[in-house]
Amino acid sequence: MSNPPARTDYPAAWPAALALALFAAVGAAVLDDYGVGIDADQQRAVGQAAVDYVLGDTDAAWTDDVRWYNRYYGVAFEAPLILAERLLGLTDSRAVFLSRHLLTHLFFLTGGWFCYLLTWRLFGDRWLALFALLLFLLHPRIYAQSFYNSKDLPFLTMFMITLYLMQRAFRRDTVAAFALCGVGVGVLVNLRIMGLALFAAVPALRALDLAQARATAQRRRALATAAAFVVAAAGTLYALSPYLWRDPFAIVDAVTTLSRHPILVGTLFQGELVRWPFHPAHYLPTWMAITTPPATLLLGLVGVAAVIHRGSAAPRRAAGNTELRFALLLTACLVLPMVAVAALRPNLYDGWRHLYFLYAPLCLLAVYGLRWLLAAAPRRGRLRRGMIYLLAAAALAGMAAAGLRLHPHQQGYFNFLVDRRTPERLRTRYDMLYWGVEYRQGLEYLLARFPEATLHVEHGVSGTLLRNRLILPAEARRRIVVTGERGPAPDFFFERMLRDIPFGPIVYARRIYHNTLLAITALDLSRIDQATVDRYRATYRAAVAGEPLLRLRSQFDLYLDGRALTWVKEPCRPEDTVPWFVLRTVPAAVDDLPAWEREAGKGVLDFHFARYGVRFDGRCLLRRNLPDYPLRAFEVGHPAAGDGDVIEAAIDLRGAQPAVRHWPDNPYWQAHAAITAGERGAPAARAPFDLYLDAAGATLTYHKQPCAGADLEVRFFLHLFPVDVADLPADHRPHGFHNRSFRWREHGAALGSVCVALAPLPAWERGIAHVRTGQFDLWITEFPAGEATGE
Repeated sequence: MSNPPARTDYPAAWPAALALALFAAVGAAVLDDYGVGIDADQQRAVGQAAVDYVLGDTDAAWTDDVRWYNRYYGVAFEAPLILAERLLGLTDSRAVFLSRHLLTHLFFLTGGWFCYLLTWRLFGDRWLALFALLLFLLHPRIYAQSFYNSKDLPFLTMFMITLYLMQRAFRRDTVAAFALCGVGVGVLVNLRIMGLALFAAVPALRALDLAQARATAQRRRALATAAAFVVAAAGTLYALSPYLWRDPFAIVDAVTTLSRHPILVGTLFQGELVRWPFHPAHYLPTWMAITTPPATLLLGLVGVAAVIHRGSAAPRRAAGNTELRFALLLTACLVLPMVAVAALRPNLYDGWRHLYFLYAPLCLLAVYGLRWLLAAAPRRGRLRRGMIYLLAAAALAGMAAAGLRLHPHQQGYFNFLVDRRTPERLRTRYDMLYWGVEYRQGLEYLLARFPEATLHVEHGVSGTLLRNRLILPAEARRRIVVTGERGPAPDFFFERMLRDIPFGPIVYARRIYHNTLLAITALDLSRIDQATVDRYRATYRAAVAGEPLLRLRSQFDLYLDGRALTWVKEPCRPEDTVPWFVLRTVPAAVDDLPAWEREAGKGVLDFHFARYGVRFDGRCLLRRNLPDYPLRAFEVGHPAAGDGDVIEAAIDLRGAQPAVRHWPDNPYWQAHAAITAGERGAPAARAPFDLYLDAAGATLTYHKQPCAGADLEVRFFLHLFPVDVADLPADHRPHGFHNRSFRWREHGAALGSVCVALAPLPAWERGIAHVRTGQFDLWITEFPAGEATGE
């Protein structure tokens, strides 16, 4: 191996420059192929709030508690995106999001350039450096997300840049170099709080140098450079973090909050929906193993083994060997976060995107592995070395081919370690797509198929469709009407495929690896061919051949046929196709449920009409399969029906025939009647919802009259502060409160024009001191629990 160059010979860097120019050209060509990610509006709002705050336009974004944890998201990348948007005068949503995609991707390519420089300086071989550059840029998942993921990809990019600055600082050993490294680390920590690991690593390594220094000048240099680094890093972090300007110690709250993120999201993993804190210890290594190109994995493992072997062979020499010490640092950057995740179980979801930064050390260690293989080949063994180079080139070609084959859905990449051939199996085992960008292609399909019509489309609470509608041309946006739960009846329903197949006829499907990622179903069969309509008529006749189990208050009749439930209503009005339905399952063995549902002992299968329903011949028809595991019973109802039972009946399946048990005593009606009669006294707080805390402190009641569907579409949060923090679960004590956030359908009912929710409270020994609640980004109120209960 040639010695690493003291200075980079930039004219000789033409292979990297050519590769990056090619990537930039390809990026410009495919820029308009990607949709808008699910977090795009939230991230943009964070940047807007920071810029407005700095310019003095508003103070609220960083001082009140609306979406209180958003203040801890870094603005070092989002704020420049907003400034670019304003400097360019971009107002149309399509131009705004295309500009964000472009700048995010260009920053990612910048990370590739620093990957090239770092590898060249480590090994002195520009072809190994080019290999590292291509390895970094060609990961299919990461390449796709480099356009629309402005959270995790900038952190990965900055992590690579910071590694370069660290290596440069220790190589040059000057105050200026360490100060520049400190600036990079400050930006890194601002982007993601986990960057504090590198903030601690530099002083630790300087302390090691100080312990080994023999000359006074060496000790002074170690102290001066360490001080320059700490001052520059802390100063940069403070300057870029508005939440620190009023309280520098808020960094502690940021660490505890973001390590236990308050939003709970389920992820499909090995066939089961898992959610914090129930992730298995192998969650992270499994996700990395099955979604990273095999060549990177194999070479990375070889590199880790080679570095550890070299370091363990001469541990004393490693402390003073800058190049070996940096290799050990890369190994620690890869291995220690994986160990920490397995031990501490932070809140992870959406695969391993929160830890994409691990791909930076993995790429560099893969180059260590390739160099070790080349060094192991005899110097005269040109054929063997040639084969190694050929295999490395083939691996890169395979990564590029995988990306081209999956475009524009490379974020769904999996390697051969999972079954990609069996139709519709992979999507039932792992989350394939979670950003929602594939909805754009579905919208474009409907626009092309129905070129003149106004399209009413729906997807749950409609957020994903609304975001992807924003990146379409203005004329296309005008033709798309995204409906909510109380809006006009939709014509089409967008379904992200997980386990079940939609009941309605699929008019569009996007598939990769023989698995359906997105399906669009038609709710109104008047748009569908006659043969399909006849098939649904046959399903209807078979379903109603027997007697219905019961009639729900929404006038839907419920039939049970084996392991399938069928809801029928005739005549069917358009407004009958917009409500949610409740379906709760009571298993024979509670272990059949996902981990987070076992405490309640019931499976929650609530769903929207559009997911499992169609309308034709003046009737509404829904069909839903029961779970495969043995059931004791199931419960049905409407969480937001016209006169509002959450559970209307329980059907016991243990006898020879299903037994129906109606629930006439509705706690929501009882709570509303008590409030109306004045039995509950004055509310503890008045917000959009009046709030009542019962005398026993067991339930918090939300009451609003009149209310509309829009009042129920935004998630509620409920923060409970105990009299004694010892009453909190251990994982909530750092926050000082217990989070009982919930969706309306979990605890609420709409009783005509009245909305009531009953949120159960914990039975703490010393009681609740304070309550804070509201709806994200809409309203917040708080009150002392003692005053509310009359104590």
